[in-house]
Amino acid sequence: MILLLDIGNTRLKWGWLQDGRLAKGGALAHRECGAEWLAGLPALAPAPARIMAANVAGPDLARAIDEWALQGCGRRVEFLQSESAAGGLANAYEHPETLGVDRWLGMIGAWRRAQAPLVCIAAGTAMTVDAVDATGRHLGGWILPGQALMVAALRNGTADIARNEHRAPARVVGSFGTNTAGAVAEGCWQALAAAAGRAVRLVAGPTGLQPRVFVGGGDAEQILARLDLPAEPAPDLVLEGLAVIAGGE
Repeated sequence: MILLLDIGNTRLKWGWLQDGRLAKGGALAHRECGAEWLAGLPALAPAPARIMAANVAGPDLARAIDEWALQGCGRRVEFLQSESAAGGLANAYEHPETLGVDRWLGMIGAWRRAQAPLVCIAAGTAMTVDAVDATGRHLGGWILPGQALMVAALRNGTADIARNEHRAPARVVGSFGTNTAGAVAEGCWQALAAAAGRAVRLVAGPTGLQPRVFVGGGDAEQILARLDLPAEPAPDLVLEGLAVIAGGE
């Protein structure tokens, strides 16, 4: 049995790989929770054969997780990095290790499902968009501020928005805000959905083949609700990619 960890900027998710199959585990928030959040992690008895992790939350959290594993079962955590090729995919980055490992593993998980052109979207603190062609070649991607960061930038960078936004709760009718708070919030969601849609059209352009679109992350529901094209919710792509690297089906 192998324990798989997806350590994001805000949350940690885990799953178990047993007999080549991925079983869902759980999730918890770790940001600004102090050390006590470690108590919510799964028990390590019996000890897993391996503990594999994708970490984008920084070295301090990596050290805390590694210490938890050592104390719990005497094993070190294997922290993965992006590679030039793995799981049938070829990385577009000149320096492959600089591609966020969550993006890389998410694409591997999506490619295992699709084996066809795809767009992989992860919407959270930031929104990432990655494109893959029919041969498994990563075409590259985009990194955008997430909706909350966009809203914060407008509040901090303008004089009137912050003042007017607090006069009334956000109000949206259809797809348009009918007060300042609603116009800001909905405008940012629509901008992210539009970027996702453009990526899909760019991938489809050369061949006319509609790529499969996978959307994960904490804001996935908001993006899916605003896309005007077929897309699939995919909350566990990083864990699925970890399972591929670990040798799962």
